[in-house]
Amino acid sequence: MIVKKFLHSCILIEEGEKRLLMDPGTFSFVEGKIKPEDIGPVDVILITHKHPDHYFPQALKTILSLKPAKVLANHEIGALMEQDGIKHEKISPNETKTVEGFKIAAYEAPHGPIPAELPHNLAFAINDRLLQPGDSFDVHGLKEIEIVALPIAGPWARVVDALHFAKSLKPSHVIPIHDAIIKDFMLERMYAMCDGKLKADGISFHPIKIGEYLEL
Repeated sequence: MIVKKFLHSCILIEEGEKRLLMDPGTFSFVEGKIKPEDIGPVDVILITHKHPDHYFPQALKTILSLKPAKVLANHEIGALMEQDGIKHEKISPNETKTVEGFKIAAYEAPHGPIPAELPHNLAFAINDRLLQPGDSFDVHGLKEIEIVALPIAGPWARVVDALHFAKSLKPSHVIPIHDAIIKDFMLERMYAMCDGKLKADGISFHPIKIGEYLEL
């Protein structure tokens, strides 16, 4: 499994010749460091919830214009996609689907507390190896997993809670996500803090920059 990150919560997984993309939201593109075209054609797209830093229809349409892909999302995002003219397939909590060779398991994962209406958030486990929890530290029914894409910042997220959540899943590897709101000078300190705390439990911490990849 090869993992790439395109800023914030946008994660790309490559297995053989197949590519699965998750949460290409506005924060991945707002600074102009990358464009949707830079991600390239993909085979599957998953969206965890409807917030614009995760669901960005303009970027989705651009990516889908490169190659038709199967788009999976919950019922709430599905309603938005119908309005936006994006073909999709609904996936529900506790449902597992195999799409383009990827085993995709969906879990109920309530969005972390914010001073606004909470969207329906799904977590996704890919090939029983990598978890993308969306904006949640509460994935119902998942006990352990090898790789955690870990949100480390946000109006709902404290780093101490993020680390507690990660350790509870007993992973071997953690990839930081949901971190676009942190300035670069502070991001380095946050990464160092996470690295030190996770290393004490034998967990490897892997920040991934644009143009880099992690092979696991």
